[in-house]
Amino acid sequence: MRRRLSLFVNGFIAVFALLAWIWMTFTIDRHGDLSAQDFESLRYFTVWSNLLQAAVSALWAIQLIGLCRGKHGPSRWLIRFKFVANASVALTFFTALCFLGPVFGFGNLYVGSNFWFHLVLPLLAMLDYWLLDREGDHGFVDTLWAVLPMLAYAALYIGNLAVNGLGHGAETNDWYSFAIYGPRPLFAVFAGLLVANWMIALLMLLRRRRGDKR
Repeated sequence: MRRRLSLFVNGFIAVFALLAWIWMTFTIDRHGDLSAQDFESLRYFTVWSNLLQAAVSALWAIQLIGLCRGKHGPSRWLIRFKFVANASVALTFFTALCFLGPVFGFGNLYVGSNFWFHLVLPLLAMLDYWLLDREGDHGFVDTLWAVLPMLAYAALYIGNLAVNGLGHGAETNDWYSFAIYGPRPLFAVFAGLLVANWMIALLMLLRRRRGDKR
């Protein structure tokens, strides 16, 4: 029953994350702050993390179908890949809830596609991991893998600013306004996000090990 429910949840995430991205990218509907049309939507970590989770969920659902039919469980790389994706969307969820929401207003973050990206899909992914997922185990090294998506994003964000400058108006390269007060706050924000990402991964690891003991 648990695996079948997890199969449904991951299938739902895979389908609706893709639909939400298509909705944001190719429509002119209101999707709230920190959203963009066309392929500029890919500049946001929110979109990155949710599409990563969609890819993992699709693969995970396929593996669960095999498990339900008596085949071998998920491979080690997929178990780690899911851990990384879950930590990334959890970071998206808590960043929107604890930081971006108070700054931009929750009504501007939880609307259109961002209602799915900031709230529904990350919450489903976390519930799946915390309540349903019992496949495989994790070690401390997985918590280091978990910060790689944010680390890659930070490198691209800072590199883009270094090469192309801040820009201005609708053409700004600092769409999160992290560098509005200079480079030191920019690096401090990303350092804080990396630490938060790692702490989330550590909590996930602790939860899995306690679950294994039970």
